[in-house]
Amino acid sequence: MKIMMRFIALALVMILSGSLYAEPTATLSSLTSLQWYNRIILVNELPESQNVKAVFEQHKTQLQQRDIVWFIFDEQQLLTNYSGTLSADFVARTKEQYQLIPGKIMLIGKDGGVKFLLDRMDLEAIFTEIDAMPMRQHEMLH
Repeated sequence: MKIMMRFIALALVMILSGSLYAEPTATLSSLTSLQWYNRIILVNELPESQNVKAVFEQHKTQLQQRDIVWFIFDEQQLLTNYSGTLSADFVARTKEQYQLIPGKIMLIGKDGGVKFLLDRMDLEAIFTEIDAMPMRQHEMLH
C-alpha cells in the first residue's frame, strides 16, 4: 500500500511540474503575452530572410539560453521559432505596434521595450547587446 501511495504521489508531482513549465499554448495575438518571459527579435522584410532563418537555426542553443523568440516577416510567409499558434492578425498588429520598417531587425527586451535596431543581421552584436543588459547579467549569475 505504501509503495502504491508513493507511486501515485510521484505521478502527481510529475504531471503537475510538467504543466507548470509547459510553454503557453494559447493563440498569440500580440507580443505582450511574451513580455517578462522572452526577448524578441523581429526581422522585417529582409531580402535574405531564408539566410537569417539559417543563422537562427545554427545558433539555436545561444538563442534558447537568452530566452529569444524570433519572427521573420517577409512578403510570402512568417517564419518563427514560437511553438504556439499565431492569430490571423498577429503580423499586422505587431508591425503596427512596433512601427516596423522594411529591411530592419529589431530587438525587444523582456520588458517590452525596443533595445536595438539593425539594418542587417548581426547576431553577435545582438548577443553582445543582450549580454550587457542588467536582467541578462542577473540570469547568467543564477
